[in-house]
Amino acid sequence: MTACAVALGLLTRALQQMDTAIWGPSDPWNNGDFLGAHWLFWAVQQPEDAAAALFWPWGEVDAWTAFPNPFDAWVLSGLTAQLGFPLGWNLMMLAHHLLNVVATVVLARAVGLRTLHSAAAGALIAATPLMLHEHAMGHTLTAAVWPGLLGLAALTAGRGILAGFWIGLQGLAYLYTGLMVGLVALILKPRRGLLLAVLIVAPYLWYLSPQLEAASAVAPPDGFTGLPIDGLLGTAQQFHVRLFPVLLLGLSATVFGSHRPWARRAVLAASLLLIVALGPSWILHRGDAAWASSPIRLLFSIPGLDRMHHPIRLAMLAAPLLAVATVAALNQRRAVWALGALALCGAQWRVIDNTTAWSASGEMPGTETAEWLEENATAVVDLGSSHMQSLSLQTIHGKPVLAGLHPRANPPPHVDRALLQRVDAWARGQSQSGLPERLKQLGYSHVVLIDRGPGRTPDPSAIEAQLGPPVRLGIYAL
Repeated sequence: MTACAVALGLLTRALQQMDTAIWGPSDPWNNGDFLGAHWLFWAVQQPEDAAAALFWPWGEVDAWTAFPNPFDAWVLSGLTAQLGFPLGWNLMMLAHHLLNVVATVVLARAVGLRTLHSAAAGALIAATPLMLHEHAMGHTLTAAVWPGLLGLAALTAGRGILAGFWIGLQGLAYLYTGLMVGLVALILKPRRGLLLAVLIVAPYLWYLSPQLEAASAVAPPDGFTGLPIDGLLGTAQQFHVRLFPVLLLGLSATVFGSHRPWARRAVLAASLLLIVALGPSWILHRGDAAWASSPIRLLFSIPGLDRMHHPIRLAMLAAPLLAVATVAALNQRRAVWALGALALCGAQWRVIDNTTAWSASGEMPGTETAEWLEENATAVVDLGSSHMQSLSLQTIHGKPVLAGLHPRANPPPHVDRALLQRVDAWARGQSQSGLPERLKQLGYSHVVLIDRGPGRTPDPSAIEAQLGPPVRLGIYAL
């Protein structure tokens, strides 16, 4: 309870805006990851295949190809829909964060730390900006490392089968984190019960394997999805890639404290995770050229592992291990030391508050337009949407759209690429003879222009010249 109280205290401003602002990226309605997840939670609640209404009339590829781990949408979408947006979304993300904190406390107790010291370990995680990385990026289930942490806690307590169960669930949440939790478990305390994790994940892998070749993920681009060196040191300009520097004191637990055998194994595991999290090329600052090549660069070329697009996520698993190790070094000292760690967490309020964009509106651009289309349209061309932006409006109007999970400039092979190129030219103000008739033939009834911020507003000149004045602000009839 103490660790959760610290976590909630650090999120004071967020809690005051849970039903009006989005806990997520700074520009959510132009963020493909967030838009895709937001659409998926809506799509699984539809009575028919929602992917068939994308890139109408051809349809999008199987949703499993774009969302290989849709389990949270399957389980939670009904509840979040009842709560409404953005409240349901924010509560889900808050729950993942709090469960990560609680699981760290459970791990600390399993190691044998005292109650207050265990709470301090959880509070250190609540004060670590990196633990909010997935929230800030608009991701959902990959924000959850709590199943893996509960698995490590069960393993430490000598319950191998329960550990295998939790680690298997971690693999369903994010395959690569599940794999790395399994490796950490083998370092900490190998047990036969861990084989249960393989049995849980195997059917999922079997089903997913035919989709891997067509999956849209790519190898991690240098300098973008790895942990930068200044993030490791807690000085990065981007808050959501910062490790709390206090966690590095966990290295001292290999020498001090009463849990040195466990701490040595945990620090070894955390160090390996951080090396992988740095990515195939190490950078000092986000956006800089590579500073050095990773000594394990070949790891990222192994088939399967070459698709680990966000290695920084593994730092979210390393952080709790370091937090428990840090407090383990203080476990034999008086409680005032644990209280000191809690006080340091309070000093992180401003950093945590700035880590995510609490002020991002929960109402998407074009909401009124989408509400009108719900009653009057049959299918919609969102001219200003080059990728997933129009999917957000589809969650309101529910009509087929000329957009999908792929960028409009790179559609699936079965979609008419030439038509999409003509639509893009139309958005740039270039007249397209015969295009309105072709779109109407395909079943489209309206073209919409939505202002999504600087540089994202299409040129309406060609539209107005060919379709006449709008029937409503930003809506043109075909």
